[in-house]
Amino acid sequence: MRVIVLGAGVTGITTAYYLTKDGHEVTVIDRKPGAGLETSFANGGIVCRLTASPWASPNVPKMLLKYIFRDDAPYTFRLRPDFRQMMWAIQFLKNCRQSKFEQSKLTALELAEYSFLELEKLRSSEDIEYDQRAEGMIELYKDERSLELANKSAKTLPDKKYHPQMLSIQETIDIEPALTNKDSQYKGALFYSGEETGDAYKFTSLLAERTQQLGAKFCYGENVDRIIINNFHASGIATNKDQYAADAIVVSLGSFSSGLLRQCGIKLPIFPLKGYSITIPIEGQNTAPTHGVHDISRRVVFSRLGNRLRCAGTAELTGFDLSINKKRIDLLTEDAQRVFPDCTSSGSPEPWAGLRPMTPDCLPIIGESRIKNLYLNTGHGSTGWTWSCGSARAISDIINGNFPDINISGLDPERFN
Repeated sequence: MRVIVLGAGVTGITTAYYLTKDGHEVTVIDRKPGAGLETSFANGGIVCRLTASPWASPNVPKMLLKYIFRDDAPYTFRLRPDFRQMMWAIQFLKNCRQSKFEQSKLTALELAEYSFLELEKLRSSEDIEYDQRAEGMIELYKDERSLELANKSAKTLPDKKYHPQMLSIQETIDIEPALTNKDSQYKGALFYSGEETGDAYKFTSLLAERTQQLGAKFCYGENVDRIIINNFHASGIATNKDQYAADAIVVSLGSFSSGLLRQCGIKLPIFPLKGYSITIPIEGQNTAPTHGVHDISRRVVFSRLGNRLRCAGTAELTGFDLSINKKRIDLLTEDAQRVFPDCTSSGSPEPWAGLRPMTPDCLPIIGESRIKNLYLNTGHGSTGWTWSCGSARAISDIINGNFPDINISGLDPERFN
């Protein structure tokens, strides 16, 4: 079968890989000159096997009010004269209800676990190295009440593998010595021993090379103008350079998926949330962390990627604006210096901003659209690196005419209609 995959981020590349392995004639089209150059390029680096959770949580409305008009807010919703953005924000806030949050979290964790197992199999069979580490994740808390409430909430999950270990600050330092002398800032931590870190860009670019070796065709530097539809059947796509016929098309364009699909009469509530990161060289530093670290109060994550330290966080609902707000970068730099002062002085931080393709319930959209032969694997938000292999395996199974090994009924494209 001739299959076109639109998008060469981590979701599109993993989709292309599984489809190629399954024997399809695959073509990947992306506007950038290579794979993984947008949202996948400099994310937080955390593979959230045990901590995947929707951002639409009950504490978000209070947080938005607390930080309103403040530049240091973890989440910022900037009001713009954009009806679709306003409707998305309203839907997002509706998903912050406790019952909806708990339901979405279970779905997020099930997909994360499935995806992690697929990632393990993939990297073993393809021998891909992307600065991965499996030391676990440390969630830092600044007050005991927040720590105890988070621990209690985590323990409500029925499967004990999702239950963290609650640590005092000294026990935390014993596990991660790079946090020495931080007892004045934090009261304790939750430790998830099963989490991993890794460079999503390295993974994506190496897997793209491997997929090309397996026979897939890559068309970089091409803008997708439209999907060609005849009698409610997708039959190909037109770009600014050429036209391509296909028996199946998979849309994995992240935040840009909704604009293209609107041309086909498909309205999906995917909107970009801009996030920031800095990458700091730490070569020769023996005081750098080995674990993933999440400062809960600041909503900032840290991961060690080889000889670099990645610090990522914040979310701005500002449309498709990719400009870098220097205040945001300065705040991330201050966060890194505050948490790891001994390993952040060896070089200037490299700033980056990317658009997370977020749905109102913070879950991806996986499945066939109402247009025959047009499939969706998009809207992964901040968890695309975590969910990429699982969602790609699932959409490939669907295209093959099989039921996926995981129940994805809660991720259906029609759930917002």
